[in-house]
Amino acid sequence: MIRAHLATFPPRRRILRRVVDAFLPQVDHLFVVLNGYDDVPGYLARDVRVTAVIPDRDVKDAGKFWFAPEPSDIVFTIDDDIGYPADYGARTLDLAAPMGFDGNVFGYQGNAFAAVGDGQPAIWHNYLFHQELAETRGLSIIGTGTLCARGDAIPPLTEIEPFAGACDLAYGHWLRRKSFLPWALPRVAEWLTNTLPQNLRKSSLFATVHRERRPAHIARLTEFAFGWPHANTRFDDYQPTAF
Repeated sequence: MIRAHLATFPPRRRILRRVVDAFLPQVDHLFVVLNGYDDVPGYLARDVRVTAVIPDRDVKDAGKFWFAPEPSDIVFTIDDDIGYPADYGARTLDLAAPMGFDGNVFGYQGNAFAAVGDGQPAIWHNYLFHQELAETRGLSIIGTGTLCARGDAIPPLTEIEPFAGACDLAYGHWLRRKSFLPWALPRVAEWLTNTLPQNLRKSSLFATVHRERRPAHIARLTEFAFGWPHANTRFDDYQPTAF
């Protein structure tokens, strides 16, 4: 099964419909966690291709990991504030196919901590989903708003929920422990777009969680983000090594 996992909350009702309409035709089934909702919107409840739940607690972005896929499923984890083109699913799978899902996960947003060149100090290289990237590059952290992974690279909710609001950190830590390599896929500029309206930006996780720089989050980052053997390396140049 090709599936998509999405978590949202009530202030984003309008933009939720937009991303559902864009992504549902690209997958076999869409799974939605409705944090803080009183009822399931009718267009979700009526569609047999959608499974929507209202959790008994606010799991924030960790809701993308609420549903457990089969190990062989292909899973897209997506966000309600990204504009996904009609060819997103097919193109992503075409780009991932030559590299394969054995030990790899893929996406369009992330960061790599690596040296610029021989003898140079390591720095953060930032890959934003709306910017151009000419070739596949290794990441230290992968964003779960544009993630594509096989089901065996999707951890249970219990691994992610302790870092709800910053689930990319929990997921990156889990990938490192399980020896999965995250990769940023190539794209042209603005193939993916930021669709979050100005009036909703103060409620974003970036504004409400990430800017706080919580000590627990910084500690988790330092546990996994450094020393990846493929960080900022082109896939074609990477020589697999144990880590």
